[in-house]
Amino acid sequence: MIHHPPGRAQLIAYFEGKITDAASREAIEAYIAADTDPLLVQACMQTAWKHIPEADVPQSTPADWDQFRMMAGIRTSPKRFLRPMLAAAATLLLLLSVSYIYFILRKPAVNTPLAWQEITAGPRELRTIRLPDGSDLTLFPGSTVSYNNEYNKHARAIRLKGRAYFNVATVADKPFTVSAGNYTTQVLGTSFEIFERPQRQELSVVLVSGKVRLLNAQQQPLSELRPDQQMTIHTDNARFNILPVAAKTMVAWTTGKLSYDQATLADVCRELEKWYGVNITIQRPALEKKRITADFEHLSLTAVLHILSETAGFNYKEKDNHIAVY
Repeated sequence: MIHHPPGRAQLIAYFEGKITDAASREAIEAYIAADTDPLLVQACMQTAWKHIPEADVPQSTPADWDQFRMMAGIRTSPKRFLRPMLAAAATLLLLLSVSYIYFILRKPAVNTPLAWQEITAGPRELRTIRLPDGSDLTLFPGSTVSYNNEYNKHARAIRLKGRAYFNVATVADKPFTVSAGNYTTQVLGTSFEIFERPQRQELSVVLVSGKVRLLNAQQQPLSELRPDQQMTIHTDNARFNILPVAAKTMVAWTTGKLSYDQATLADVCRELEKWYGVNITIQRPALEKKRITADFEHLSLTAVLHILSETAGFNYKEKDNHIAVY
């Protein structure tokens, strides 16, 4: 308990909510109410204000301080009204005791949870999206992309499941990144495709124009790509290779054209499933590794299956949404 006028350290501790003894608090409040040294009280309150951890309280402004001093009104005791300074002090103590609720309510929380917007292309749907920064992307059927409410404030972060083609607007001070699985593609104003294939434990990136950098799960750079190059990452062992490709041909699906160059029948059928919204079962394992080179543009599924059956030498049956290849 305090039996003499409180010193500067005790006043600051009081305003910081560190005086827990009830009798000591009452003595300090009585001292403040007596208005013996208002300049000292004012200085101690300002010091306590500055000691509030930045992690807990958003950055203050002079207007916040002025409003804080005046907002509480008048508090009463059994015999007299306490002066506005005591009311402000009591308000500060209350704020410290309840995790600074006043500031949390008045201003956005520092660690506001990110809200992710998710967009999915349905079966048989090529979905084109204009992002808030002016970048465009096209989703392959069955693919999903998402971005959060902080997009384009300081950075442009995208998550991808499946396959998408990006045409990125150049914004020098806001890096554009696409995360697919454990890998990140870092972009500097460019157009490119990312294709995530979990079934094959592969992730591929094809660069049409500009420049991209690939990062691993630890955000360490793997390599940079030049136009008409494709990087394929084997996600099971983190190995990768880079090959020259005809990039525009590989992204022709964005205009409705499916192009294959020595692709396996198994891979072709997986894409056709998403493109046409069907289920395809290959009943002979030997057929899965058959190599296909073909272009299909605006054709019906029946026409595509007929061409494939002639090329790869198989028969097929259609029933409802299921195709059996044998």
